[in-house]
Amino acid sequence: MNQILSVELEKVVLNHKIQTLNNEYALALDQDDLDLWLSFFSETCLYRIISRENHELNMPIAVWHSDSKAMLRDRVLALKDSTLYRPRYLRHLISGVTINQIKDDVIYSQANVLIAETVVDYKTQILLSGRYLDEIVVEGGQYRFRNRVCIYDSILLPTSLVYPV
Repeated sequence: MNQILSVELEKVVLNHKIQTLNNEYALALDQDDLDLWLSFFSETCLYRIISRENHELNMPIAVWHSDSKAMLRDRVLALKDSTLYRPRYLRHLISGVTINQIKDDVIYSQANVLIAETVVDYKTQILLSGRYLDEIVVEGGQYRFRNRVCIYDSILLPTSLVYPV
């Protein structure tokens, strides 16, 4: 009986850690802290934002595709230094975090995501709804995304997607 409880407790603790990772990720983006956002990724990583249709048809076309942390860093620098846009606020709502599998020290998980965007002097709109498919690893004692693929439900997005989701 104690062994069963121990296994269950390990699952609960791991699920909490993955939920916390997602909560901190959302907070970093909501607070426009792109340097902190970068810290959630392993050095060798994949970050994609792709429509459900393209994902299901296994088509490579994505609105954002970065296959290394260096590419993510370049995007952050471009956003900080050269992008001009109307002030906006984002709110990331991440729910339904589920661990699907653990294999070879990689945690495979998924979560639902809804992002609301408020542009100053405009009404709030849903920017994106969809899900994350994640591969999470532990580096230096920290949980990091090795792969994060955001699959948005719609074919179209209401505005250009400049910021990470």
